[in-house]
Amino acid sequence: MIWGAVIVAAGRGTRFGGPKQLIDLAGKPMLAWSIETFASMPEIVELVVVTEPEYLEAIKTICAKSARGVLPWRVVAGGSTRQESVRLGIAALPLPCGGVLVHDGARPLVEAQDIRSGMHPVRPGIATLLATPCIDTIKVANEDRKVVRTMDRATLWAAQTPQFATYRDMERAHGEALRGEWPAATDDAALLERAGCDVLLIPASPENFKVTVPHDRARAETILRERATHTWPAESLIVECYVDPRAVDQVTAELAARSARIDGIERDLPAAVAIRAHVESERLRGFGARLHALAGEDAFFTTHVGTPPG
Repeated sequence: MIWGAVIVAAGRGTRFGGPKQLIDLAGKPMLAWSIETFASMPEIVELVVVTEPEYLEAIKTICAKSARGVLPWRVVAGGSTRQESVRLGIAALPLPCGGVLVHDGARPLVEAQDIRSGMHPVRPGIATLLATPCIDTIKVANEDRKVVRTMDRATLWAAQTPQFATYRDMERAHGEALRGEWPAATDDAALLERAGCDVLLIPASPENFKVTVPHDRARAETILRERATHTWPAESLIVECYVDPRAVDQVTAELAARSARIDGIERDLPAAVAIRAHVESERLRGFGARLHALAGEDAFFTTHVGTPPG
């Protein structure tokens, strides 16, 4: 599946004395960290950043540097609410993005491995979001702050972003919310639920927190500087392609041209052939467009981090 990403980077950052998306965080604007992570992932082929009208030029400058010349991007003005801003961001994604993920620009610590975990289960009618189990006991109170109920912590999860769906499902959910004048939702998963999608929770790192107050900024900087001290090996991905039987030879040849190791071809699936391969992440860049050209837009692929071939 070819993915488009929408980053919501609106807000004026009153707690920080300026817009959070522009503040320095470990030597870069906060927004730059998420963009660089997305640019490192060949599965993501388009980026839209939604921001306040007065910050358009500043955000364009960040995108131009952080997308590293490999991730096409555009910056658009948002609306009066987060929900409206996301809808405008989705509308600005060019087709044929099969999947869309929506991320908060104030979550600079998201990692590619968690993003891939969120991408993997997405199908028509099935959406996902990154989340962590609640560790605190949650109380429900009335207007007088009297506790009226204690929630079962075992069933509670704290939602993160990105949140993922097929492009059609995400667009439909936001369209139905607009036409039906649904109550405002605080995240996209709530709209997808109302639109009838099954929404799956994907356990993710607690480091993917939202920078909300100045203390969060110091915590995020500590983590980012610690990550910078590590040397990461070349990333090897396990790629699973699902294609029409008539396109198997062309797709395997395309993978071979990218120095992939073909691990298996499963031909007895009901509606497609599955091709499984190992390939270095950077060699997969542009593969989604080639897959569609060779096997049609119904073909899709998923990825997750694997052990490098021996």
